[in-house]
Amino acid sequence: MRISTVATVFCATLLAVPSLAQTPGDDTSKPLKPGGVRITTKAPEPDKWDAQRSANGMVRVFKCKPLACPDTATVTITFSKSPTRHPDPQALEKFAKVELPKSMRALDAAREILTDGAEKIETVTSKTATLKGYPAVVSENKISKGKTATYLDIDIVFAGPVMIRVISVSQDRDFAKKTVEQFVEALRIEEGPPLPPGTEATPGTKPAPGGPQNNSI
Repeated sequence: MRISTVATVFCATLLAVPSLAQTPGDDTSKPLKPGGVRITTKAPEPDKWDAQRSANGMVRVFKCKPLACPDTATVTITFSKSPTRHPDPQALEKFAKVELPKSMRALDAAREILTDGAEKIETVTSKTATLKGYPAVVSENKISKGKTATYLDIDIVFAGPVMIRVISVSQDRDFAKKTVEQFVEALRIEEGPPLPPGTEATPGTKPAPGGPQNNSI
């Protein structure tokens, strides 16, 4: 079971990413607008990772170079509009404990049909957390095929108007967990001034030009 295949299928099936509204010509050197957010992504050890990004910068994929890591690993970071700037704690708990595992079960049922029962997906743990100072959900999932297991760790961070998903896939359980934690820690999240009471957030900004290893939105 190839790691890249697992990551591609998972992201395309479960974590479809609607684009953020974009403001053409955004310059990250300019001050952020009220309610805005700027997120910079980078690999924790850039020399070990090959990086790619989608045309609009809303999906970034990092693959560990051959012999550079203890095991093969792929990290995918996606951005979408958050349903709310301030998730309700009870609603977030339900999302972590009920809705996200339910999505994994649906994916499991689909993969079981496509693989004639050869592949099984299960949620190991799913819970709320605080990451980078923001409400978050942390989920560990296991994909089994015969005697082979692949671990898929997901951290979802609700950073104001943006929902960030960091997804690590590896056959080494400890490395999958360590990798997702390192990539989340490497995120840089900057917020603009608070919004005036009763006003809506400004649209997300267009990703800044530059290399895929170090990008902002």
